[in-house]
Amino acid sequence: MQKLLSAFFILCSVSCFSQQNPTVKFGKISIAEIERKNYDVDTSAEAVVIADIGATQIKGNRNEWFSLEFRRHKRIHILKRNAYSHATVEISLYTDGKMEEQLDDVKAVTYNYENGKIVETKLDVRTGVFKDKLDKNRVVKKFTLPNVKEGSIIEYEYKVTSDFLFNLQPWYFQGDIPRLWSEYSVAIPSFLKYMLIAQGEHPFYLNTSKDKRANYSVELKKRDSYGSTTGSEQINITCGVTDFRWAMKNVPPLKEEAYTTTLLNYMAKLEFQLAAYLEPLSPQTVMSTWPDLAQSLLKRDDFGMQMENAATWMPGVLPAILQNATTETEKAKKIYAYLRDNVTCTDYRQLYTESTLRNVFDKKSGGVAEINLLLTAMLRYAGIRADPVILSRRDYGFVYDNYPVIGQFNYVISRAGIDGKEILLDASYPNLGFGKLNYDCYNGTAKVMNEQATHLSLKADQLTEKGNITVILSGNEKGEWKANINKLYGYYESVDVRKKLKANDRETWMKELVKEYDTEVKLENLRIDSLTALEEPIAFNYDISYGGDQANIVYLNPVITGRHRINPFKSTDRLYPVEMPYKILENYSIIIIVPEGYSADEMPKPLSLKMNEQGDASFSYSVSKPSANLISIQCRLEINKTLFQTSEYEALREFFNRVVAKQNEQIVLKKTK
Repeated sequence: MQKLLSAFFILCSVSCFSQQNPTVKFGKISIAEIERKNYDVDTSAEAVVIADIGATQIKGNRNEWFSLEFRRHKRIHILKRNAYSHATVEISLYTDGKMEEQLDDVKAVTYNYENGKIVETKLDVRTGVFKDKLDKNRVVKKFTLPNVKEGSIIEYEYKVTSDFLFNLQPWYFQGDIPRLWSEYSVAIPSFLKYMLIAQGEHPFYLNTSKDKRANYSVELKKRDSYGSTTGSEQINITCGVTDFRWAMKNVPPLKEEAYTTTLLNYMAKLEFQLAAYLEPLSPQTVMSTWPDLAQSLLKRDDFGMQMENAATWMPGVLPAILQNATTETEKAKKIYAYLRDNVTCTDYRQLYTESTLRNVFDKKSGGVAEINLLLTAMLRYAGIRADPVILSRRDYGFVYDNYPVIGQFNYVISRAGIDGKEILLDASYPNLGFGKLNYDCYNGTAKVMNEQATHLSLKADQLTEKGNITVILSGNEKGEWKANINKLYGYYESVDVRKKLKANDRETWMKELVKEYDTEVKLENLRIDSLTALEEPIAFNYDISYGGDQANIVYLNPVITGRHRINPFKSTDRLYPVEMPYKILENYSIIIIVPEGYSADEMPKPLSLKMNEQGDASFSYSVSKPSANLISIQCRLEINKTLFQTSEYEALREFFNRVVAKQNEQIVLKKTK
């Protein structure tokens, strides 16, 4: 099942097929509605959106411009206790420091059926609405509906007024609970052009457009020759308007499953991007090119100019950091290591600076944009060509490469030309090696902020996580077993291990290791290789021992560590692709020295398995007996791509079913004397 993604100018014609929407009036709740226990769209749902209806209109304002007026009315049936979180409503508002979108007309009510009648509990808007600042451009206002119980219906409505025409509200038809009816309408005057990005696979029930004429009044200030306001006048614009209306019904939920970047990439939604102003306004193209976007970022005081300003104080700090470094590689590694090891990242979702780079350097803390812009500035001052790179982390969603929309990005790294090589750097992670990026940066499109806005393709398929385990296991006639285990972790697993080792002492970590085993074991002689070599994977070597009964029959799972115990793909079907963070190569090898007086009565059969003809996933399991008292097993798992479409899900799920079953098979040893 392919992801549906289309884009077109919203002033173009739209096909029309519809019936009228169901009548949903605020406060009109029937007893039959509130007594309902489940809904056909998803009989196991913990909550159901009965109706979610939004509308945006553009109106003239008193600030010599136009405003967006967005209204929303939403009704939800809370069926189970686990759905109480839906009673907390968060409304994101845009701010530029001088102006802020305004939230008004909030009304919220909880309905409960008590003693044969519907009882209303209203939110006290004066005391029940709270405000938090998320970052320099986002605040959130939130409230929680009162007296919510199992069976409650909650309902709320509000208005958001915005003077930021570029921030036309998006609409999500789909979410984590089913929606019986979801509708959005937008009225666009002919003097504005928006790009529409539509995503999702659920079909529209309504998709209509209707042209009309309308009048817009804008209040203009009269000013004297000194710029002082002397009065105002009304300017009226009569023009064509297109009313767009979209609706979906019985929309199934998208639920978080294993190997998902973000559901935002797949849920049915509409997003808008301001493209141009048209007559009778002064015609102007708003949607720029990628190079234009890059140049505008480099000229911003909270982005590119921060790097320029850093040159004034860099001479006082950089020589000590670069001490004894002569080559570009040596200089770059010293700068990178200094920032990585001394500056703490406080925000991993940041595109613009909120402090000066000098403050970040002095305080030894800052957001990811601040740290990596500081890295770029220091590299430049050291004579190394370097540019910032913007990208979207995996949990933030895809970047649509055709449209230069800055809101798609939430992360900054650096690209440096070092001794003839282009190297990507991120100094915000304390355990990340030079030239390494965290896997969640590999999300498709990234853009270098240089004159050309150079395109970079960072895809999960470029990464392979390689792990290797070798085991020598021996037993004796007393039922005692000993094993020497050598475990080479994959790179990203090594990053996590190093983080845990810093947080815990060695003894605590050894206690974590023994949890991997099916029985109680004693672990000793732990040796760690490449702990401080952050560019390399980490390796553990240790011994375990455990006791057993002197039974006539011994059951032994040869994959004693690192096996797949359960299938990560539990659902029988899936509504969106499987997105793995990297390709996988796992090798497992064990030599079993059979105790004297025992022989192998049953052994797993060899298996060679491919998910499909292309070998997108493969698994092999081989068994041999080099001698009478030795058993050798080799196990290899390869996942050769990272994106599996929904049409491939059944085959992938069955593949892992067989892998799990095979890795959990046992050897049966029988006493011979």
